Amino acid sequence: MKKLSRKQRKIDVKIGLMHRQGRSKTKNGHNNNNGSGFSGSDVNNWINHYKYNGLNISLNNNRVTIILPERLNFFHDYESTVLHLNAIRKLTKNKAPSHKAYKLGSVNFDDLKSISTSAALVLTAELSKWDDAVRNRLKPKVENWDPNILFNFYELGFFDLFKNKPSNIEQLKSATTPNKRIVKYIKGKCGDDQKTRVLKENITNIIGDNINKWMFLHSGLSEAIVNVSHHAYPERLGLSEVDKNWYITGSYNTFTRELKVVFYDQGIGIPKSLPASDVWEKVLSFLSSLSIAERKRDEVLLKAAVELDRTSTGESDRGKGLQDLLEFIRQRGDGYLSILSLKGLFKLEVKNGIESIKSEHFNYPVCGTLIIWCVTV
Repeated sequence: MKKLSRKQRKIDVKIGLMHRQGRSKTKNGHNNNNGSGFSGSDVNNWINHYKYNGLNISLNNNRVTIILPERLNFFHDYESTVLHLNAIRKLTKNKAPSHKAYKLGSVNFDDLKSISTSAALVLTAELSKWDDAVRNRLKPKVENWDPNILFNFYELGFFDLFKNKPSNIEQLKSATTPNKRIVKYIKGKCGDDQKTRVLKENITNIIGDNINKWMFLHSGLSEAIVNVSHHAYPERLGLSEVDKNWYITGSYNTFTRELKVVFYDQGIGIPKSLPASDVWEKVLSFLSSLSIAERKRDEVLLKAAVELDRTSTGESDRGKGLQDLLEFIRQRGDGYLSILSLKGLFKLEVKNGIESIKSEHFNYPVCGTLIIWCVTV
């Protein structure tokens, strides 16, 4: 491995600090980010750095085309997946007036051959955010897309984002025989927890039978949506209502009988929301045996949040959402619950009735909170 120069190390440290702080300042101490979280030069520096470190792009003056990799998957190809998704987010939010500031010109799907349900939902959410920002003027170019990718995004409802849809998409139903069926995604606002009933109906249509013990899944997802309203988009950020969204979808593998439900919000992330929550004192008590540096790690804060969800009672703004999701898995005997937020992962897995817990720290953050619930039915 090539040793980093001192100059390159300083660049990496600066980029890491910008990730963590979510802002930049001018020399006089005032914010200089045009409400986007990064100034135009910050975004340009980030893109220029990572185009030599795994980010596949092409440049035409200041217009950036993001070329998606062959695989997008949060578990097998995490760094590449998050890097490209974060590039979309940064370029979409870049409102710097300078003509030199990079802007998102297009996202190229032509090389994409495989995508997980969770990655498909987050990609759709990021492109939906971009489409909102440009007043619904995006138009997909699908001529060279892989047929299975095209069909998966069709089932997901991806093309409902656009006024101009591919004309031959219906023909793919007879041309493809995928093992995985995907539920059309639902986009909701804060407080729209009743929309989970629509998800249940769509999953039932795919599986062909009512889901046993659905009450656990319904209440768990409803709690996740309530938490978005309370914590993901704090008032202090001054966000408009159009930016306070959550997304949910599901998929069913007819071969493995694996049912997966994915929930995503584009908020500040669970680790950043905890200090302002009613349970922060309990979090600090829970982490008291750790060093100060360890207490700040995102994966440690995620684990604390799940543990407090299990043990706490009586808080007015907290339900048993995560525990309901886990109870469903325990009763089935096989499955997992993964939570990715910022640079942390918490995963509880049940195999043959035996539970295991995994925490992991990543170099690149998930922008928001992603909850993946999977069980064999």
